[in-house]
Amino acid sequence: MIHRILLFASGFWLLASGGFAQQLPLSNQYTVNKFALSPAYAGTGDAFEIFGTYRKDWANVAAAPEYKVISANGMCCKNMGFGGMIASQKAGIFENLSASASYAYHAKLSGEHILSFGLSLGLLESHINLAGAAGQMDDPVVLNNANVNSMVFDTGFGILYRFKNLHAGISLPRMLSSKIKNSEGTAVYTLAAQQQFNIGYKYSINKDWVIDPLVKVSMVKNVPAFYEVAIPVIYKNTIWVAPIYKKTSMAFGLGGKPYDNFIAQYSYEFSSSGIMGQSGGTHEITIGWRMHAKKKSEVPAPDKKKPYFDWILK
Repeated sequence: MIHRILLFASGFWLLASGGFAQQLPLSNQYTVNKFALSPAYAGTGDAFEIFGTYRKDWANVAAAPEYKVISANGMCCKNMGFGGMIASQKAGIFENLSASASYAYHAKLSGEHILSFGLSLGLLESHINLAGAAGQMDDPVVLNNANVNSMVFDTGFGILYRFKNLHAGISLPRMLSSKIKNSEGTAVYTLAAQQQFNIGYKYSINKDWVIDPLVKVSMVKNVPAFYEVAIPVIYKNTIWVAPIYKKTSMAFGLGGKPYDNFIAQYSYEFSSSGIMGQSGGTHEITIGWRMHAKKKSEVPAPDKKKPYFDWILK
């Protein structure tokens, strides 16, 4: 009985994670928070920023997936960035709690070419409520294994190339495959390693309108790649719409800056097939705060080797 419960629950978990055998949650927040793509983006913004996201998959479906995350990142020194993330992911009888810290080093190659390397280290606690899957069934095996708790290391790595408004990255959001085991040391399921590629280019149409398209591809061994294309259209850097096309669904985001440096975005995801097609769709809300970047002074620094220095002192 317990094997059948685990088989059913694992299938639900895979569907909840995007339907392509990966347990990393899907999210649309990368359209406003690039740090969500890879640790290599830590500190690539103009200043410190913090974001919080809540995502509810398959509205009106019992035990549907939920994802909550808070992240922050910023530049620490001239060429280093730091970040952190705390997340909660729940789908049926599965629940993951994770926390990680990220470090990125940004190396200026020549001109405006920049190569960044990012690393994240953290812990993930996985909890499985087998008794919840059994329902009202009085199965002694299930009752004796009512809860499975396991903690594993969770690491990620990313490489990012930037040139003017172009950015392209290769990352391993989860570098290692980790087995979640019960108290007897038996593996219940595996957290699969994952690879990811993304590329984007921010293009100014005129002084008011900007488009910021991005392509993202996620891959797991022996499983077809999962892709998505987002095309945010931004007006005066204060309001935007973000249509997103995915392999299994479509989404539409609407965001803006309601006050100064605060950011808010809502996205609705839908599909005509699968569980999402039978549900009320997926809702996601992201709010954030981005510190104002220091404006560069137009007055050159004093330099005794330059002729204007003596003139200023007079």
